[in-house]
Amino acid sequence: MNVAYIVLLILFVIYVPIYLYVRKSEKAHNAGFVTWGPTIMIKTRWGLKMMDRVGKHRRLWNAFGAFSLVVSFLLMVTIIAILVIDISLLPNVIASGTSMGIEYALAIPGLNPMLPLVYGIIGLVIAMVVHELAHGIQSRANDVKVESSGILYGVVPLGAFVEPDEADVEKSSRKAKLHLYAAGITTNFVMAVVLFTIMFASISGFVTTDYDNNPAIYAESYDIGVPVSSIFTMVDGTPIDDYTEFVNYLRVNGTPGLDSYNMTYVYKNETFVKEVALGVYINTLVKDSPVFKSDIPLGSYLLTMSDGTQTVSLEVPEDFTSFMSGTTPGETITVCYQDPNGDVKTVDVVLGEKDGKGFFGASVSLSGMSLTTPTILLDSGINPFYGRESLSDYAMGVIAYIGAPFQGFSPVPESCVWWYDCTIMDADAFWIIIYIIYWTFWLNLVLGVSNALPAVPFDGGFLFRDGVDWLLEKGGMCDVEKRQNLVTVLTNFTSYAMLIAMLLVLVVIVL
Repeated sequence: MNVAYIVLLILFVIYVPIYLYVRKSEKAHNAGFVTWGPTIMIKTRWGLKMMDRVGKHRRLWNAFGAFSLVVSFLLMVTIIAILVIDISLLPNVIASGTSMGIEYALAIPGLNPMLPLVYGIIGLVIAMVVHELAHGIQSRANDVKVESSGILYGVVPLGAFVEPDEADVEKSSRKAKLHLYAAGITTNFVMAVVLFTIMFASISGFVTTDYDNNPAIYAESYDIGVPVSSIFTMVDGTPIDDYTEFVNYLRVNGTPGLDSYNMTYVYKNETFVKEVALGVYINTLVKDSPVFKSDIPLGSYLLTMSDGTQTVSLEVPEDFTSFMSGTTPGETITVCYQDPNGDVKTVDVVLGEKDGKGFFGASVSLSGMSLTTPTILLDSGINPFYGRESLSDYAMGVIAYIGAPFQGFSPVPESCVWWYDCTIMDADAFWIIIYIIYWTFWLNLVLGVSNALPAVPFDGGFLFRDGVDWLLEKGGMCDVEKRQNLVTVLTNFTSYAMLIAMLLVLVVIVL
């Protein structure tokens, strides 16, 4: 059984008797422990005086409230777009037969493999505290009393909270309520922008490398005996200063077969030489695709491809991409490949269709390696717009950047930080600071964007509810009872739709 499931089961077994005790115990209630649905609220008075002091600057917080509404609306559009894109990609995820595991759905540093324990805890605590303080300060700025602050717990810590006086909330104006709901979302987002700016400026200004454009491994799906994060400096004794030189050398010196080369590489500042077989390696197969049905196994090397008029020797993945770009749907190609046992075989494959071109159904790489250069890795790690050209590309870049930690970026993979030097301080200390900044930035961003979801009980759900009420009133629906009934129907429908969509994405991708 997965370790995450075991840990969750143990935590659940521990939590149930604690929950039952808190639900019935007056001592627990007097100490600030109360049940709320299936969760436990741990109530304190931490930060209440500070909220009172800061909330006195009402003109400032009124302006911030108006700004918050604009930001929250844009983030609401963003989270809906992310959900739509995720749902559109579900058929591909289902076809691949892969899943991440339930541990990736839990925002628990250390248990979630993506979230580092120390950096994750620091970032999560800061993000939650900032979010709830914003709610509390905006409440006080609008004469809404804050009863308590604290932690919400249910098997695992679920978040922080501030508890405004419900009577004060009910009698406050619609504008005050909207400002209150939008405060946490926007404060998290502003915090994320500030931290990102600090990170971007620090890395851009103080990080250098001796291996700017050398081909380097940042991930691999097949063990060729060269460690991840190695940087190639020579092939067969010939220096290679950039990726293009490397590709050109393999194309010029390759033969119609799987060729081996003496590769000189640097790993953690030590130099090694190793004979390595380099070729076009099949990383993944799309289920029921032409190559899948042809019985070419995963982990094979593609040696040559022929369309009947020309035979192309495949030395690098770019050769495969170039050949496929000239094919058409329904075309039969002849593929010569070497299977994982080392046997060379030939098979005919009838291509499918994708974007009007021939579709093979495999992703390939150079001998299972994901190659980049130190410059490209650093630029893409700190710039969500890197390599983007159009407005739609920019939007997709932002969405992809939010998901970068799932690919091991934080902002660059930890295994690759030795590629870089720091001009102002010890490099190890510098990267510790950068990791703290990055994870605090990322968790603030995710908390802000996810809370903008137009679904109750998220902040975005309450914003949607009161926003729709305002629009209907402005549209001429003056009957309060009818308007509230319609608002309730629309809010419930939207909430269920959003929550179902989110659960669907989680179930397919995670489980």
